[in-house]
Amino acid sequence: MTPIDMSSEAILQLEELKQGLREDAPALHTLFKFLRTPAPAFGDQKSVSMLADVRSYALFRDALPTKQANSVKLTDFERVVEQYLEALEGGVKAKNALKIDAAKRFCLSISDSLIAQQSKELYQRRERVDARYMHYESVL
Repeated sequence: MTPIDMSSEAILQLEELKQGLREDAPALHTLFKFLRTPAPAFGDQKSVSMLADVRSYALFRDALPTKQANSVKLTDFERVVEQYLEALEGGVKAKNALKIDAAKRFCLSISDSLIAQQSKELYQRRERVDARYMHYESVL
C-alpha cells in the first residue's frame, strides 16, 4: 500500500469516525507509523524516511496549519512534526471533532503533495525519454 492509498483510507475512516459509523481509525495510525519509520537503504521499500529526510520539510510544512507552519524552523522540524502527529493521534482517540478534522486536512495535504511530487517525477522522466528519441532533423 502506498502512502497515497494510506492517507486516502485514513481520510475515509476519519470521516466515518466523525459520523459515528466506526469507533476508531486504524488507517491513521498505519499512515503515521509509515511516515515515522525510516526507510531501509536497500531492498523492498516498506516505509519512507519522511521525518529524517530534510526534503520532506516542505511536504510537512505545507500539511501543518498555517500558523504552526510559519513558525517551524528546519532545526526543530522533526520535533514539531512528531508533536503534531501525537496531538492528532490523541485527539482522534478522544474523538475530538476538531482534531479529527485537522487529521483529515493533514492526510489530504500529504496525499496532495505526494501526488504532485509523483506527477512531477513522471513528467520529468517522460521529458527525458522524449528528448533521448528526438532526432536532430526534427529540430531543423
